[in-house]
This record gives sequence, C-alpha cells and structure tokens, in this order.
Amino acid sequence: MSLSENLQNLRKIKNMSQEELAEKLNVSRQAVSKWESGNGYPETEKIITICDIFDCSMDELVKGKISEDIKSEKNNYDLIMTKTSKGIAIGVTLILIGVSIMLTILGLAPNEQAENQYSLIGVIAILIGVVFAVPLFIINGTKVDDFKKKNPVIANVYSEDELDEGKSKYTKFIALGISIILIGVVVMMALLGFKVFENDTMPVAVLMYFVTIGASLIVYSGKMQDKFDIEKYNKENSEEYKQNDEKVSKICGIIMILATIIYLVWGFALKMWHINWIVFPVGGMLCGITAIILGKDGK
Repeated sequence: MSLSENLQNLRKIKNMSQEELAEKLNVSRQAVSKWESGNGYPETEKIITICDIFDCSMDELVKGKISEDIKSEKNNYDLIMTKTSKGIAIGVTLILIGVSIMLTILGLAPNEQAENQYSLIGVIAILIGVVFAVPLFIINGTKVDDFKKKNPVIANVYSEDELDEGKSKYTKFIALGISIILIGVVVMMALLGFKVFENDTMPVAVLMYFVTIGASLIVYSGKMQDKFDIEKYNKENSEEYKQNDEKVSKICGIIMILATIIYLVWGFALKMWHINWIVFPVGGMLCGITAIILGKDGK
C-alpha cells in the first residue's frame, strides 16, 4: 500500500478533513489532495510531522498497510473500555448501596436490644451488594485482560477533538461527583445540627446515599478518562508495569482484608456500626497512597 492510500485511511480514521490536515501541516488543501491522489509527495519534514499527528512510524506511513482494520480496532477498544467502565461503576454502586441500606436499617432500630438483629440484617445487605458486585469486577476485568493480551500495543485511535471532548466531559462529571458528596456532607451536618432524627446513624446513612451517587460518577468518569489515554494503555502492558501493578494489587488486597476484619470486629464486639464503615474509605486511601508510591518507583 502506498503513502497516498495510507494517508487517506489515517485521515478518515481520525475523522479529519483535508483542510484540517493542511492547516496542521501549514500547507494548502491542494497539496494534501495531490499527496493522496499520488500526484505529489510530501517533503521529509512534512512526513515526520504527519507521523506525529497520526502517531505512526515513518515505515508504517510510507511502506506499511494502514487500513480500516485500525478503525475496527478502535471500535473494539472503545466498546470494551466503555462497557468495563460502566460495569465497574455499577459494582461500586452496589457495594455502597449495601452500606447505605445497612446504616438506614441501623437507624431504624427502636432500641439497643433490637440493634443487634438490625445490624445482622444490615451486614446481609452489604454482602448481597458484594455478591452481585464481585462478578461484575471479575467479568469486566477478564474482558480487558483478554483484549490487552491480544492487543498489547494499539495506535492512537482518537482524534484530537475526540480527546479534548472526552477529557472535558468526564472532568465535569468528576467535579459533579465531588460536589454531590460535599452536598451530602452539608445535609448530614444540617440533620445532626437540627436533631431531625433521634440518633446519629440516620444522618450518616443520608450522607452515604450522596456518597454512593458521587463516588459512582467519579469511578465511571475516571475510567472513561483512562480510555482516552492510549499512551497509558500501552505503558500498562509493559512487563515492568505489570510487575509493579502486581505488587500494588497484593498490598491493596491485604489492606482491604484487614479493613473487613476490623469492620466486623468493631461492629459485633463494640456495637459501633454507625461509625465503623469509615475503615473502608481509609483502606481505599491507603491503597491509593500505595499505588502512588509504588507507581513512582516503577517509572
């Protein structure tokens, strides 16, 4: 396949017009048209710039075969990453809803004697959420792993407009998620201050419903932003990164197991179900700190 055909296909894959490409190269549209029709040939400097624009090598552009297969790869990648983002966000939502329901049930306990029975029902609510969430994590994680094994490195399949639009959109969603959580904190403080409920558990339960919505938005938007980061995708498939990621996963697994043990002991032994849920956000923050520290070491 010639440079002219490759250039046409790259431009179509990126949804870029001849005028847009000409503007980026600082040449006329007629010049791009001549290159694509085979009636002209770009200078070496322009070829290098074209490779930068379309994130391909000079050999691929001049001698390779760039076809609609790349467009198919983009569609497959986009579909899998979007479904995975939704699946993981739903899994997180199910777990957080379980915690919210548990706190609501505890808040409805008429007395301390009934609190033990209510707490057991609450734990069951959390476990039900986990039961449905874990398969979502496993299924979606497996799909991504299988795709990465078949496609360890992919071309930059998104146009600049798609990248800018995607990052802008999901940054707004993350900001919205954070705002919802902060609103939840304000509502909780108001409920506590005005003594709307007889106990302090119900205001915390109300907060958790806000956290559920906000955190789900943040998780989904964060995963969707990652979808547009092709450089990160390719880096994550390197052996060095995989070894480092395995360390992070093991440490985070230990942290969350310990958090669960502390949660159950704290709840059943000390009867502090209204506050012991805090161990999970703390565990999540410790996992985040671990990922940041080991991520720097792994660079």
